[in-house]
Amino acid sequence: MSDTNEKKEEKKMNLQSLGNICLMIIVVLIIGNAILIYYMMNLSDYGEVPANVAEENQANTNEEPVDTIANLISTAVSNTTNTQTNTTVNATDATSRKVMNENLIVLYNGKILDTSKMEQVELKYIDNSSVDKDKYVITYYNYENFAFKDYTLGKLTSPIFDNLVEIENVGKIAISEKYEAITGDIKVINALPTVITDNNSKLSQDYNAIKTIIADLDKNGVDEYVVVLANKTTGYSKISLYDGTGKLVEDLAYIEKAKWNQTTHAEYYLSLENVNIVDVDNDGVMEILVEIPKYEGEPSVSLLKYKNNELTGKTNIECSLLP
Repeated sequence: MSDTNEKKEEKKMNLQSLGNICLMIIVVLIIGNAILIYYMMNLSDYGEVPANVAEENQANTNEEPVDTIANLISTAVSNTTNTQTNTTVNATDATSRKVMNENLIVLYNGKILDTSKMEQVELKYIDNSSVDKDKYVITYYNYENFAFKDYTLGKLTSPIFDNLVEIENVGKIAISEKYEAITGDIKVINALPTVITDNNSKLSQDYNAIKTIIADLDKNGVDEYVVVLANKTTGYSKISLYDGTGKLVEDLAYIEKAKWNQTTHAEYYLSLENVNIVDVDNDGVMEILVEIPKYEGEPSVSLLKYKNNELTGKTNIECSLLP
């Protein structure tokens, strides 16, 4: 009887040992598969371990090893998620569409401004039916009030007319590339500088509304002066450029009361709102942008460049709000 019990106990122990061995084999297989999956998920396209993973593995030699299947799987899933996140394009940057644009894009009030040459240009809408319309949905660097404002993602508007759209969520002047478009300090004062009045004594007597923009346009160390003048008695206003000595370079644009004085129009004078100064072609020289109002349709913009004491672009433009 005693021998029989001993044999039963021995048989039971053998079965337990065999079960433990089988369990160990299963655990080893599971761990091995998990490690293999983790290793394969971190292989590069060329079958090599990425540098960042190799560095992590080297660093991990001084840390406690992953000792559970749950930790291995969690680590593998975490790395997969991070890889997917890093390859996702951030919509707020919208840099991926910049490669579609061969030329610099400049927007004026959300419409395309052609800056290829200095002249009076019409603002253009975007054709909503064009396959290239989405290339304008990119990050723009915005300028307002003679200073950089911010950068934002431009968005296509709903069709305005004839399936034409513009870009919204941008500043008055929006540029598709980041560079120093304001190359120095720009100041605005409500008077004429002494250097101008010394050469033009009657200006302050003839005009009762005065704004002077002071800026070194071509970055040569000498300020130029863009002056906005209005006589609210006669209804005449103009925008003029003066050089560093106070000498008149050119009248850029003007409007007379006879060109806006009708019952359908309120009083209108050319003002600071009609002028912008910014480098729109990235050549280091800040251009003068004069917005020319129209009776119907969008206003046009006169682009002017003053460099080496020479002014290029259309000047002496007569504005009119009459049909």
